[in-house]
Amino acid sequence: LRQHYLGCLAHASYLIADEKAGVAAVVDPRRDVEEYLAEAEELGCRVDHVFLTHLHADFIAGHLELRERVGARIYLGARAAAEYEFTPLADGETVEFGDVRIEVLETPGHSPESISLLVTDLARGGEPLAVLTGDTLFIGDVGRPDLRASLGWSAEDLGALLYDSVREKLLPLPDETLVYPAHGAGS
Repeated sequence: LRQHYLGCLAHASYLIADEKAGVAAVVDPRRDVEEYLAEAEELGCRVDHVFLTHLHADFIAGHLELRERVGARIYLGARAAAEYEFTPLADGETVEFGDVRIEVLETPGHSPESISLLVTDLARGGEPLAVLTGDTLFIGDVGRPDLRASLGWSAEDLGALLYDSVREKLLPLPDETLVYPAHGAGS
């Protein structure tokens, strides 16, 4: 699990790879996908999977580029409405490759389709090592619930969903679970 950080946008994306299986996934990729492809190649992996934790409005994601370049399958939360082909994932669904399991937690609030991804190394046991929280949970903060008014979602409705997502899905995770958000300070 490696973080790729773009300081000018305070944007974090992630490459998750199983070198033994030769397969990798990219989470919340930025538009320039060369860095992910080079790293995957260095690890002896191909990028087969790309996840968006939500439909991003603050940067241009590289999911379509990864699909076009290497045939990666795109995954979004089950509530997403996108105008391109994707695989919807609901709460509890998993994607596995080699010893890596990625489990979806539906965590609406920042957006209705927001998901968080639990990452488990099955060779180390069944407990998640990390959770990639997208814009649901940051270090010391939560995502804004007031950015979807033009789509008919009130800040109050999304705020209530965000509260439930943090309390019911993220707080119950084991204390050892590392938290990796999609943005850092200054975003």
